[in-house]
Amino acid sequence: MTAHTVDTAADTLPGRLAAQAHRTGATVTFGTSARRETLTYPEFAEQVAAAAGGFAEQGVRPRDRVMLRIGSTRESLLALLGLMHLGAVPVSVKPRVPGAVVEQYLAAVSRQQGTRHAFRISGPGLRELTLEPVLSTPSGPAPGHPEDLAFVQYTSGSTGMPRPIPLSHRAVLANIGAISGVSGMRPGHAGIIALPLHHDMGLIGVLTALVQGADLVLEEPGAFLRRPLAALRLVRDAPCVHSALPDFMLRYLAARIAEAAARGELDPGLFRTWSTVFCGAEPIRRESVRTFLDATTPWGFDPSALVFCYGLAEAVLMATHHRLTDPGSAFRTRGAVATACLGTPVPGLGLRVVDEAGRDCAEAETGRVQLRGDSLFNGYDGATDHRTTWFDTGDLGHLDAGLLHVDGRRSDRVSVNGTNVFAEDVEQVAAAEPGVAECVVLPHGASFAVVVVAERGRHIDADRLAARIAADFTVAPETVLQVPHSAVVRTASGKPARAYMAARLEELQRAGAPGQSTRRSAET
Repeated sequence: MTAHTVDTAADTLPGRLAAQAHRTGATVTFGTSARRETLTYPEFAEQVAAAAGGFAEQGVRPRDRVMLRIGSTRESLLALLGLMHLGAVPVSVKPRVPGAVVEQYLAAVSRQQGTRHAFRISGPGLRELTLEPVLSTPSGPAPGHPEDLAFVQYTSGSTGMPRPIPLSHRAVLANIGAISGVSGMRPGHAGIIALPLHHDMGLIGVLTALVQGADLVLEEPGAFLRRPLAALRLVRDAPCVHSALPDFMLRYLAARIAEAAARGELDPGLFRTWSTVFCGAEPIRRESVRTFLDATTPWGFDPSALVFCYGLAEAVLMATHHRLTDPGSAFRTRGAVATACLGTPVPGLGLRVVDEAGRDCAEAETGRVQLRGDSLFNGYDGATDHRTTWFDTGDLGHLDAGLLHVDGRRSDRVSVNGTNVFAEDVEQVAAAEPGVAECVVLPHGASFAVVVVAERGRHIDADRLAARIAADFTVAPETVLQVPHSAVVRTASGKPARAYMAARLEELQRAGAPGQSTRRSAET
């Protein structure tokens, strides 16, 4: 992307963050398994500026690209914000990539991004940075331009090696503005994030709270999963609470809340002031939503606080939204599969669904989901203006009364004897079968393989499962494999690493439990 120089940082991410530094009543709380630490906004802003000064002393200059793995800790967030404050460009890498040696992956990123420095990452040709606070004068953010790069984040890598996504300050602030408009977040409110910051949902959630001047609780994901209610009680007295929970977290929290309720340990108003829970990042299941609402509404949760979202890293985070005003119409059922209503584009984004020839699809017709607008990146090459040029997301979906429903990834669609089946649809059906704890569908031969993990102490009837899939989709799986949980590989973002697992299918078959089912795709 072409470099720009202006005399102000007001329209950059560090400039917007610095504009909130005066809020003495606002706080940032970091929670780990060991302890919690709370800083006021002025204290946190001073530490960000000091981190920037320390990086400058170690040789980092404005526009340098610096590689880092962002954890959910004070040190990691200070490193990220300190680099941006200095005018450098953080390059956020994934902690792991299925099928890749970490050192080789990091070396490839370093070559691709031209990095000379890295925070807490060592490697040939890299100077490893540390947090060495140095408060300099002036301590304000470096001058910048809205079109300058704010940071580089990477795709999840579910279909191959992660791809770099360069994001401008303009794009990031546009998406933060859209998210804030949907949620109504403002100073005095509280945001609680318990997602990893190498994932866009966690990172942008944190940045949104800080830009809006809200109290922020950043909980390390492992600590949150061990003690979720302790973290939730930290925002008990906030006038409005905002958070983000993917589908699996809805199910997990519902189970923990039910257990605490049975022990009589829940505050009746624990969720009374929760006004926004963004739900996305993975397919939203009707059963997950029902279970979550059943568990939380007795304790004050308003179902309309749930906001279903469609998002992608190339759009910074959120592209569409749908607030759950009517649970009955939140899902559309086609055959055996229910898809969540993901709503309409956020302000500043355009959306269309087109066929292979680029023509607009008819109502309910599945086609390519495309976006353009203010919060889109400038292409993988940094040279394509997707404010005016449509970006093909790689997702297939349809519009129902103008509202988006995503059917699945184009790369996850399997064609069997002329019938198209989406991997996520089969997974949804399989997950409802007795004894199934986890399911991943992989391309295999002329059909597909269904890899399942059984609930503890249970065995899955593979023949029954294969017959159910054949009845619902009119095509049968090539095989059903029951494997241990350790055989299911996911990306750092939690998505199935389908390409990696498909390449290892023979190994998975050897790991499979006795009695697996094998069926030819023609048996319907």
